[in-house]
Amino acid sequence: MEQQYKRIYYLDLMKSIAIISVVFYHGVLPQITMTGTMKFYSYYFLQAFAAVATPLFFFVNGFLLFNKELDLHKHISRIIRMMVLTVIWGGITIISLMLIRKEILSVGEFLKTLWQFKENWISHLWYMGELICIYLFFPVFYYAYQKKASILVYFVCIGAIIIFGNAFVNEIMTMLSILVKHPVRIWNSRNNINNYQKIKGKNIFNMFNPFKDVNSYALIYFCCGGIIYRYQEKFKNFMSNKKWIFVAIILLDTCFLFMCGIMYTKLNHNLWEIGWYGKETIFTFINVLAIYTLCMNYNKSNKVIELISKNTLGIYLIHIPVLRFIEQIIDVKIITTNICISFLYTGIVVIITLLLSLGIKKLPIVNGLLRF
Repeated sequence: MEQQYKRIYYLDLMKSIAIISVVFYHGVLPQITMTGTMKFYSYYFLQAFAAVATPLFFFVNGFLLFNKELDLHKHISRIIRMMVLTVIWGGITIISLMLIRKEILSVGEFLKTLWQFKENWISHLWYMGELICIYLFFPVFYYAYQKKASILVYFVCIGAIIIFGNAFVNEIMTMLSILVKHPVRIWNSRNNINNYQKIKGKNIFNMFNPFKDVNSYALIYFCCGGIIYRYQEKFKNFMSNKKWIFVAIILLDTCFLFMCGIMYTKLNHNLWEIGWYGKETIFTFINVLAIYTLCMNYNKSNKVIELISKNTLGIYLIHIPVLRFIEQIIDVKIITTNICISFLYTGIVVIITLLLSLGIKKLPIVNGLLRF
């Protein structure tokens, strides 16, 4: 991705890590069943790390947008293109999956699936919807950031305390309830998916929580990216020669999130979707900052990483139909018997979707929509 005339190579690396994590999360992890074996725990640990995928995208978006001149007319045009692209590609994805699954939806079902971003159809496009919502209010945050950056710092600090702090306190409370042999079974308050899939916990800020019942963490990651850019030199000087510390932090944070996931899974007798719900935990937030710190000294031009980075949106949009098509041809569960083969499979899917993205972008109308 470009900022003005200079390419920022470490952002290319971060985006590449993010999109590979997304493909691994959607392609390999759904094939893993809750068995209590070492294989299950190994993949569940990787899923805990993969929770950084979309937060990294939000972070990079904020990093870039907050620190270049805002043209309101171009920004509004970008939002409209994003909306059109999301709707059109959502429809194309539904039709593709209908053909792959040999399943026909009525016009009413088709429109309902498109509008509601239904699970197992186009639910992966939630990211586009979330990004559009952020872009709608971005000019307000941008003005505050340019006028006085401390205003945005204040917003991010308050948001992080409420969102990640709320989740953290609930994790501690749940652990304590187990220690005193009084486990609390917490009802899933969002969509009733599989009854107990999300540990929502208590809203400790009650009426004073403006972020309840929305994916507000996305906005915090986005704004955090902008703040980090402004103070990156101080950040770099402070963090220099401490790489091993941040590798250890990522491993420890992933372990903590992994243990929370196992705890919630055992409590509810149902697999806790750690890759999805882990995004609003303090552990993933710290992991995103740690990954940025490890990547920020990467200043080499790498054609492969750059190519993947330039096409992350295309890969993101295309990868679900590609994965579902492959699953109709081969038994992907056989692939997941070996982690190394799973990584290889992920790499092959990334290459296939990358090539498809490059081909589709040759169409002028598509290329225009993809230019954000």
